[in-house]
Amino acid sequence: MFMYLRYCVFFVALAACGPTAERVTANFQYSNAGSLGTQNAGLFEPGSLFLWNTQTNELSFLDVLDLTPVGGSPAPANITSSNVSAIEISGVPVGSNNDLVRARVGAQAAFTAKSALREDYKNLVTALANYVGEMVAEGTDPDLALRPRDPGFRLVLVRSVIRAEDSELRIGGTDATDPNSVVAVDVGSGVSFNVRAGSSTSCSNPQGSASGTLPACFFNVAIFDPQYVEGNPRMQFNRVVEPADNLADALRSLR
Repeated sequence: MFMYLRYCVFFVALAACGPTAERVTANFQYSNAGSLGTQNAGLFEPGSLFLWNTQTNELSFLDVLDLTPVGGSPAPANITSSNVSAIEISGVPVGSNNDLVRARVGAQAAFTAKSALREDYKNLVTALANYVGEMVAEGTDPDLALRPRDPGFRLVLVRSVIRAEDSELRIGGTDATDPNSVVAVDVGSGVSFNVRAGSSTSCSNPQGSASGTLPACFFNVAIFDPQYVEGNPRMQFNRVVEPADNLADALRSLR
């Protein structure tokens, strides 16, 4: 009995003891799908602009800017990207290692974009400057809207998308696109969890839709620090890097 208790205490870092695997929920909406980019649960289009309060990790939608396409898109193809990160995990047993569980689930997950086309856009700073000019012309104060004098605020701009006829999420080789899917995931040392997707990651035009444009199933962003530089009255937009996990959490809480 004493040896069994020691065995349980040792493995509680991963899961509870006993023959029944614990069930956890893994939210893959807005997760980082590697070369595909960020899973686009909101179907945001290129040019979508957000104000990001990095201190409270809150995101607010601002507008959709007109961007300049790069052009020269390759032929449609199925694109698969594995080792998914920035997943939201819930329901992990008390005392378990959330980061370890998240990493093991992500390592066994893969997204596939079917008949995918990549769209890239350029002249992002020009688009932001034009947006400021439009606000001024309309009588809106860009300093209040974009918070350039507050070091905790950033602008997040969707700079590229991957459009696809459909997308698929697989965990451990099993289709987990349906939010009710439950997949057994081995997290090491003979311990496994039953992982429920929890939120839909399906991406396709509704059946019977007359839209000729494929949905944007994944996107990549550019992040800017809006600020003023001494001697220059115009707002500047310096490109910066912020933690991907923080942005994913902010997108999931977007209202």
